[in-house]
Amino acid sequence: MKGSIRQLVLILTICSTGAAWANSVRGQVRYADGQPADHVMVRLRCDHIVYDSEVQTDILGRFEFDALTPDVYHLTIEGQGFFPYSHTIDVSMSHMANELITLRPIKAPETKEVSPVKTGDETVPAEARKEFEAGQKLMNDGKDLDGSLQHFRKAIQLYNNYPEAYLMVGLVSLDQRKLDDAQAALQKSTELAPHLAQGFLALGAVYNQEKKFDDAQKALTRGLELKPDDAQGESDLARTYLAMGKWQDAEPHAQKSVSLNPELPIPHIFLGNIALKKQDNQTAVKEFKEYLRLDPRGPMAGAVQQMVAKIEAAGPPSGDQKK
Repeated sequence: MKGSIRQLVLILTICSTGAAWANSVRGQVRYADGQPADHVMVRLRCDHIVYDSEVQTDILGRFEFDALTPDVYHLTIEGQGFFPYSHTIDVSMSHMANELITLRPIKAPETKEVSPVKTGDETVPAEARKEFEAGQKLMNDGKDLDGSLQHFRKAIQLYNNYPEAYLMVGLVSLDQRKLDDAQAALQKSTELAPHLAQGFLALGAVYNQEKKFDDAQKALTRGLELKPDDAQGESDLARTYLAMGKWQDAEPHAQKSVSLNPELPIPHIFLGNIALKKQDNQTAVKEFKEYLRLDPRGPMAGAVQQMVAKIEAAGPPSGDQKK
């Protein structure tokens, strides 16, 4: 069983393999001000076939559903403080649909950050902001990330104390798996703007990928102090503690992640692994099955299904705790 647990933890880093069908629906979700809407749940379903799946947008607000059969699908985003979004997408004649979605708040959000960005008595120069906005447009379109990076870096050349520009360089670099560049940019962003949670949370995600778990723990903890209701941040910190072998510390963060966003799949894998540490196979199977319900076609679905089958075939061990 211990070997199986290690195997399940390792598959968290495995990317999804090729699909049998080429059809896909992808896109980006953003807020009315143009900022990427990260960690938003997007649902895609089809009434003609048995298909109903959800994914969460990444740090650039992007999402993708692949391995789709040719048909008509319904894409929806509901709740989360915004007016419901619904759109019908036909991929029966084309292989790919690309959506750009803008979320409209039900009520005007409270303004917590001042724009333009200020450092002391200085204001971001107009040319630097122009470059920044040009980079945002390219990033939101999702077609030219390298081009967006050039604009963000040009903004920094024009105004070196531009935390938002450093943040965007870090987020794009993280998406491109350029971890060294992402780390350097996000570190600079957090130095210039130590009150912004997103920089610390993204930096923690970078440290996790680099296996710098002590640094990840510090960055994520600070980010969650600034933004305590961030479900993805809680999940990332649970991942950090598990990688450090501190499953007791990981458990409350995985639990809080689920309580903040019950539709987030990954924390259920963490809770399943923690249940196995407790020799509570019944709870482990429950958590693994909940992950499979939330993300039946996800990159870890196959390995999780194998784990569930292995646990159920073995039967309850003598130390299994009944909940």
